[in-house]
Amino acid sequence: MSTLLYTLMIVLPALATGVALRAGGWWRRLYVLGARLLLGALMLTGGLYKLSDNHIRGIMGPPVNHAFLAKYGLEVFAQFIGVAQLLIGVLLLTRRFALLGAVLLVPMWLNIIFLTWSQHWVGTPFLVSGFLVLTVGLLLHDYHRLKYLLYPPAGVALQAVPLQTGPLPVEVLWWLGVGVIIGGSLLYPVSFLLMKAIMCGGALLLAGAGWRLRQRP
Repeated sequence: MSTLLYTLMIVLPALATGVALRAGGWWRRLYVLGARLLLGALMLTGGLYKLSDNHIRGIMGPPVNHAFLAKYGLEVFAQFIGVAQLLIGVLLLTRRFALLGAVLLVPMWLNIIFLTWSQHWVGTPFLVSGFLVLTVGLLLHDYHRLKYLLYPPAGVALQAVPLQTGPLPVEVLWWLGVGVIIGGSLLYPVSFLLMKAIMCGGALLLAGAGWRLRQRP
């Protein structure tokens, strides 16, 4: 029974990925939206779980938490992983940087898979492998953008393509929001309440930047 369950943890995401990417249309859009929301929420809450010393619960309970790493004197590493997960989660939950979030998520999943596998954690490597399959599906969805990293065009073709950026005030507001969220996430040793307040302020800045972009003609 356990073997079947572990197999389904990988097969079902792979099947959903294949069907959605093959079918296209609204099936593909639904898959991409659902995968980004799920993976983004997992990373976001997983990072906050570590950075808040396990006071903010994760969706699935991150497989490697702060207390586990602290036993080996890896508190700073735990904070680094927490910040990385938080950043990846924020990127995945935005349309603009979702591809970057998916790229960064691959080594994160591999790190978790091999760490939990080496520690003989039951079930976790299979579950996370399913999430890795969904992440690969997101990369395949954006292959038309990702291919230029793998196969850069000859000459200066890409240099002639203008960058799609927003107005400078909106760009500043967006990056300021990200910085405030990341900075606020490190304030738990000072005050848990302050940490949450600063991060909420950063989220409001991001929301404001998104609203300004949608108001553009």
